[in-house]
Amino acid sequence: MQTLSTSITYDESTSLVMMTLRGVVTAEDVIKTYQRANQYAQDYKSSKLLIDVTELEHNFAAIDIVSLMPKVANALQNIKLARVVSFDGYMHDLFLQKAKRFGITVENFDCFKSAKLWLSNA
Repeated sequence: MQTLSTSITYDESTSLVMMTLRGVVTAEDVIKTYQRANQYAQDYKSSKLLIDVTELEHNFAAIDIVSLMPKVANALQNIKLARVVSFDGYMHDLFLQKAKRFGITVENFDCFKSAKLWLSNA
C-alpha cells in the first residue's frame, strides 16, 4: 500500500509554516497538500512556507506537473515557498520551472538550514 505522511508546524519566531512530506505522492496529493498548507498559513497569517520533500516519491508522470500547476499556483498566491529536495532531480526542477512561470516565489534547497535562512530574509 502506498501512503503519504505529512506533518505541519508553525514557527512563531520566524512566522514560518514548515511541512514535511514522506512516502508516495500522487498528482492529486500534491494539489491537496499545497491547498492545506495555504489554509494553515492563512490561519497563522503567514506568507512563508518551507516544505521538506527529501523523503518523497512521485507516483505520477512529469507531464502531470503541467496540469496540476495552475491549481498549485492558485493555492500558493502570496506565499514564498522554499522546498528542501534530496537531489536535483528532474521532477523537482520541473516543478520549480513551472511554478516560477506562474509567478510563484519559490526556490529549491539541498538543506533545511539554507531554506529557512532564505525564507527568514524574504
